[in-house]
Amino acid sequence: MSEAYEYQPHPLLRRRVRDVASGAEGELMAVINENVSAVAAREYWMDLAYIRAASGREFSTSVDNVEPATDPSASRTEPNTLNPGPAPVPHERAQTAAGRHADRSA
Repeated sequence: MSEAYEYQPHPLLRRRVRDVASGAEGELMAVINENVSAVAAREYWMDLAYIRAASGREFSTSVDNVEPATDPSASRTEPNTLNPGPAPVPHERAQTAAGRHADRSA
């Protein structure tokens, strides 16, 4: 299995970009053609984009997920891995199974 990596040219290198998969933004540092296969018998190569977030931490994504960033003030700087969902509305009761049951019996 060959472990040679090839750096690829890209028009957005050293520019602010957004990863459409995670919504994270940062500077595109490199695009590298890498072997991403899990099995040595079958190689699978793809272009990966390496993006450096404002924190200095880099993450990778498919180069197809990279687009120019539009509004740096509204950007997230790290990949959203947990996706906590929308914030609760103030003064709104949590809807649990017990709460729904209590609403019906009242």
